[in-house]
Amino acid sequence: MASANASENGEVASVRMSALARFVTGCRTKFVVIAMWILAAAALGGQGAKLADVTEDGFANLLPEHVEAPEVQNLLRERFPGGETASGLIVYRREGGLTEADRTKIARDAVAVADAVPLEGRPVVPFADGSPPELVSPGGDAAYTVVTTAFDFEKQGPWGDAAREAVGSTDAGPLEVYVTGTLGIGADYAEVFESIDAVLLIATVLLVLVLLGAIYRAPLIAIAPILVVGLASMVANGLIYLYADAGNTVNSNSTQILVVLMFGVGTDYCLLLVSRYREELRRVEDKHEAMERALRRAAPALVASGGTVIAAMLVLLLADAGSTNGLGPVSALGVGSVLLAALTLFPALLTWFGRTGFWPRRDSVAYDPEAGRVVARGLWRRFGDSVLRRPGVALAATVALFAVGTLGLLAYQEDYSIGGGFKTEVESVQGFDVLAASFDAGQLDPTAVIVRRAGGPATDADVAEARARLETIPRVASVSREPVRSEDGSLARIDVAFEDDPYADAALARVDVMRERLDELGPGVEALVGSGSALQSDFNRTAERDLRVIVPVALLVITVILAVLLQAIVAPLVLILTVIASFFGTLGLSIFFFVEVLGDRGVDASTPTFAFIFLVALGVDYTIFLMSRVREEARIHGTREGTLRALAATGPVITSAGVILAGTFSVLMTMPVTFAFNIGFMVAVGILLDTFVVRTVMVPAAVELLGDRVWWPSTAEGGGRALREASSPRPSSASPASTPPAAPAGPPPAGRG
Repeated sequence: MASANASENGEVASVRMSALARFVTGCRTKFVVIAMWILAAAALGGQGAKLADVTEDGFANLLPEHVEAPEVQNLLRERFPGGETASGLIVYRREGGLTEADRTKIARDAVAVADAVPLEGRPVVPFADGSPPELVSPGGDAAYTVVTTAFDFEKQGPWGDAAREAVGSTDAGPLEVYVTGTLGIGADYAEVFESIDAVLLIATVLLVLVLLGAIYRAPLIAIAPILVVGLASMVANGLIYLYADAGNTVNSNSTQILVVLMFGVGTDYCLLLVSRYREELRRVEDKHEAMERALRRAAPALVASGGTVIAAMLVLLLADAGSTNGLGPVSALGVGSVLLAALTLFPALLTWFGRTGFWPRRDSVAYDPEAGRVVARGLWRRFGDSVLRRPGVALAATVALFAVGTLGLLAYQEDYSIGGGFKTEVESVQGFDVLAASFDAGQLDPTAVIVRRAGGPATDADVAEARARLETIPRVASVSREPVRSEDGSLARIDVAFEDDPYADAALARVDVMRERLDELGPGVEALVGSGSALQSDFNRTAERDLRVIVPVALLVITVILAVLLQAIVAPLVLILTVIASFFGTLGLSIFFFVEVLGDRGVDASTPTFAFIFLVALGVDYTIFLMSRVREEARIHGTREGTLRALAATGPVITSAGVILAGTFSVLMTMPVTFAFNIGFMVAVGILLDTFVVRTVMVPAAVELLGDRVWWPSTAEGGGRALREASSPRPSSASPASTPPAAPAGPPPAGRG
């Protein structure tokens, strides 16, 4: 019964795909499809242009509410005077000692900053009457002013710029002046991301255009995918705007990665269809018939590939970290839009262009019905022969390669240090280095502790007990003397500054020690630790939890999709094992490169999660492209010959697609932000390994070793109606008298003539 239902569903899907293929390739209806896409892009493009207005990048969206650090943020924002605050540090240094003129400038700068930036309270200025002595270094060569603003993520950058303009910050001259702290870091990130969307778009488009031009050497074929992805991107951005406007969280990291993702996968889908279209143009004289056949044959792989990426991205909704969770629906909408465009708009355009679209290389698609009858022994066929002659050796070699790469995970460590966030020199990091050299580095971003009592206000004794416990923790530089009370007086806030970088591993580990020491302060008394180091520590823990949840669910989803596509159980399991091997090998190799070669102190805890989703979802694309063709060819020629023919047919297109996808993600490496650089590098390397190792060596070798058992519980001849129809010849309706049936390359096996 289950088999009958699956067959029925396959037949329905085949009928629908055939109807779609006829509509988008029809003599008149292809223009309807093009017009519909232009209208959709025009209608949603205006909404998409406002997407930046609804993106949210604040720390409040990073963590779920049940985590302690966000609870502290909410209490600070809602219960304390001035709400949640952020600090800016204006650091001064003169070799040999600060002069009297420098002291005058420091006092004058504090007034200028107060005029330029809306501050909470007055600046705390060194050398002023009653100012804390710790604002001046022991040697007298450095000092810093503390200014406090309301915490507003969107305004930190502009306020930081205003502060720098007011003090004339510079690292040149005898007196060095830096604006660092939250204001300075916000200003540097704002500068980095100010025009990054446009830069990423231009760089990606130019790279894809150059690569497509080099591959096809046909202007129209090179431009068409850019046009298709561009219109799909306008539609996707409009849909994402509506999604965000409905109250859902969308952050700028997601929208920036989306540009690269859509151009990468969109170009891949277009390349696969172009490859099929070229084959059919050689076999079929009429361009409409050729595209209809090409689309029917390519569509199952395209749908499976796009569906895999969309499903994997939606798994991110299970994440607790807002930056990870938000990427899921944004990426799904983007990939869904570009997949729909690849199945409708692109074939309509190619059908309109016909053989003229391949100018000046029209000979490559000239009608030649005899061409498909000859089995060409090209580069990929010869390579496949060499792999299948010794499949055990080939498989062992690839497994060993990834095993060696996995050893790089021994270098894995996490890092959120101030200097680790940027790939270029920025003022906030320079100022922090000066601060750390002469003062307690933790002053950059103190950790907040809120003391509260059930049924009444926290007493002075409660606060004193909390302070005493905090002061016993190693490397705690200072604990605020006077607590800040909430507006109703029931809560007390204590600020704790560490001696070292508040985002370094040692400081983050200290957060757990703080919470342990503050446990059981007394009956009904509770202390919550948040902000500063605690916020980052809780994010780490959340990211690690997300990785444990997302990996098995994503693998299960992808396995199910592969099982449906290939109508087998063994093959999907084998393919998933190759994907896992590739992921760990790439991750280890990348971590080793970052830490041991580039000298980075570590990576963001969410990096493995992002890398897994992109590497697995995108890398499995090429396996889908290959194995769907193997499945198709195996029905006629058997598993071994089908594998060789699939390698020969898909080798050029998958290689081109892999190079383009790796190239588009490598654009992220041009960003001066460490996280973006790391993701770009990891995905680019992983895609190239999937393209040239997994798809060309590992998968064919595994299939050869298993033989027909790879299709269990089906057989090599099993499969759905869509594949059966796609591989069966049928006369061309355009010119029945002159066009012979499209025959498979080579004679059919005995008994199937």
